[in-house]
Amino acid sequence: MWFKRQKYVPKLPDFLALCERNYAQLNRYLAEDTKTGQATVIQVSDLHCYRISVTDVARFTTTLQIELTDERDLYFRPSFVVRLYHDARVAEVLACQQISGFKARYDYPNLDMLLPDEKRQINLLLRDWLKLCAGQGYINRELAFA
Repeated sequence: MWFKRQKYVPKLPDFLALCERNYAQLNRYLAEDTKTGQATVIQVSDLHCYRISVTDVARFTTTLQIELTDERDLYFRPSFVVRLYHDARVAEVLACQQISGFKARYDYPNLDMLLPDEKRQINLLLRDWLKLCAGQGYINRELAFA
């Protein structure tokens, strides 16, 4: 039986709550006087480390690059570019892997095969990554903010 799929309608309050939680979690890994070029390393297992690097600092925003630093895995290197909006206290994923410029909603199917709620999904992925870091990760203090 054929049915008409309803278009995805973003729920702004839910999305903002997700971005607020991500902001609060990411702030745990930043120094008080954050400067461009600073980085910290989070060890999540014996084999896997993630580096959070500050790529841009402006009056109301900070942009971070988050990437797996494992040299052995050349094919799968998870990465995020995240902007923190300090006045609104939200964090938004600007890019994930090599995809950027996410829309709030996509028609489906589409040429890039992005989900109707792709923007929400990548921010949920950041939330899950932050949960992993909080649950089993630790900051390597020798490399923190080098």
